[in-house]
Amino acid sequence: MKSFLLPFGLLISVFGYGQKIFSEGTIVYQVSTSVHGQPLQSDVKSFQQIKGSHTKVDLVSSVGKTTTIFNSREGEGAILQEYGAQKIMVPVTKENIQSRNSKFDHVVFEYLAETKNILQYNCTKAIATLADGTQLEVFFSKELLTDNTDIGFQFGKLPGLALEFTSKLGERTVTYTATSINFEPVPIQNFDLPTSGYRLLNYDESQKKR
Repeated sequence: MKSFLLPFGLLISVFGYGQKIFSEGTIVYQVSTSVHGQPLQSDVKSFQQIKGSHTKVDLVSSVGKTTTIFNSREGEGAILQEYGAQKIMVPVTKENIQSRNSKFDHVVFEYLAETKNILQYNCTKAIATLADGTQLEVFFSKELLTDNTDIGFQFGKLPGLALEFTSKLGERTVTYTATSINFEPVPIQNFDLPTSGYRLLNYDESQKKR
């Protein structure tokens, strides 16, 4: 499963009316998938944690879990896959992450008048168009900002944080909707990479198996 990597965190300063800067904390998304308008999978959640330059994203379902841990300051991390008895760790570099996310390099946003309230934050709708013509619908809040745009690779240019976004591939629709934001500090140990128990696979090999 693929996940979107986004920035979230602890309130560290306030400037302007109602605007907040975040650098530490946790946000949980409910991930809903449908095909031809019919619900397909509803037990998937994305848990996204940030602490300064450290990021951890867990995409969890009833069949397993994919975790991405990355330190943007050091330019290193890993992708962990746990499905049944299979446990794989793929070390990644800054170049690997940039390559994986290159389709978002030239994203263009169109801002619309439609609004929505998510978790008591006022959100504005935008259409994100990628270089290949793919479009995503995004609801973002100008009340929530980030000081680490490197983490929110696909939405870093938005003037606010995305609290809901929808992608479509053919008849399949996937929507991420924020269900909670926790402003408590995240233990640094949460971003430690495992030292045993996983089969190592290099990044190039992992891409061939996709």
